[in-house]
Amino acid sequence: MATKDLKNNVTVLPSILPVAATGDVTGSAVALAGFESVTAVLTATTGSVAGTVRITECATSGGTYTDVAATDAIVTDGKTYVAATGIAIVEDEAVSIGYIGTLGFIKIVFDHSADGVISGDVVLGHAHVSPTGGN
Repeated sequence: MATKDLKNNVTVLPSILPVAATGDVTGSAVALAGFESVTAVLTATTGSVAGTVRITECATSGGTYTDVAATDAIVTDGKTYVAATGIAIVEDEAVSIGYIGTLGFIKIVFDHSADGVISGDVVLGHAHVSPTGGN
């Protein structure tokens, strides 16, 4: 039974809007200011979509993004995060990557190996000010 309010304490922002991926896809930048926790979620839905997902980081929204180090990424379900390649994803799967780095912006990156529909969102939690007013 749910007894706590999560909705007013998180914000969900799109990085990759739903798209039929026929090649690599780099999401838009998401600002992390005002939040203490970050999780990137990529969902692969239709087609035979397959590839890897990783996150990149930067101090400024328009700067040069670099791959997040494995020590700054948290994954579960027996998956291993490798900075340059991320983690594998296939059709009808969602994977999440927690970010514990110190830079102010991230992007979700999908490295394509088979076509299909994907989308990617960033969940920001532990807000400095609640309710967040997001979503």
